[in-house]
Amino acid sequence: MNFFRLCLLLAAATLVAADKAELKPTEVAIPRTTLKAQVAPGATLRFDFPELTVDRKGALAACHLKVPAGYDTAKKYPLVVWLGGGEGGNQPSGAFLPAGDFILVGLPYPKGANNPAQANMVGDYAQVWAYHRFMLDEIAKVIPNIDKARSIIAGFSNGAHAIDGMLRLSSGPKFTDSFGVFIFIEGGGTGYSSLGELPDLKGKFAYVCWGSEKGSNKADASYLPAALKTKDATVVGSEMAGVGHAFAPSEYAKIAEWLEQVALASPAQK
Repeated sequence: MNFFRLCLLLAAATLVAADKAELKPTEVAIPRTTLKAQVAPGATLRFDFPELTVDRKGALAACHLKVPAGYDTAKKYPLVVWLGGGEGGNQPSGAFLPAGDFILVGLPYPKGANNPAQANMVGDYAQVWAYHRFMLDEIAKVIPNIDKARSIIAGFSNGAHAIDGMLRLSSGPKFTDSFGVFIFIEGGGTGYSSLGELPDLKGKFAYVCWGSEKGSNKADASYLPAALKTKDATVVGSEMAGVGHAFAPSEYAKIAEWLEQVALASPAQK
């Protein structure tokens, strides 16, 4: 073996080792068995999932959950899942919610679940849903009084693409069994996320909003309302005037009003 070939082999071995190391988080996981004792009104919990692959940022798979201030174990509450844009994150968001008691959680994306045509985009939606489903099942073991029929999943950009893609999965546990309300912000409707058929959405609610300006996902996202309506969902489509690729604060109040007066007010959702 000549020296040049030996150098190439060593370089390749180093890259493989680095890639494997990337999948091993440095944080020490907190056992989930300790969390039930921490559930209390207004508490914030961190769920660690060391058995899962790291997230897209290379960190330990984890999510942060906020218990509502009025929490009562005898009552059921909607879970509000937030999926962030870009590489995602694990912090909850409820800026777009009406007044009321909600359980908030932010779910990350798994490392490697890429769109093969665009590496910075989530694309392996079956992998993402398996990752999220495991987390949701573990959350339900700690907080069993989640009202799935009134639960909400909302996502911006990559998050909205992921919701669209997960809705269209044709095998395994249904995405729609975990949520009654779907909120797409500046995403969804792309050629890749829209592969496959949407499921029956009768009794479900969807809010789709997109920016009007250059850089927005208007061309794709504005297609979604009509597609969702064909599957019997109750849908609102909203263009955010003067907005590019962003979640305009002016849209928060519109979504909150829609949730309060329509999606969460429906007899089917009570």
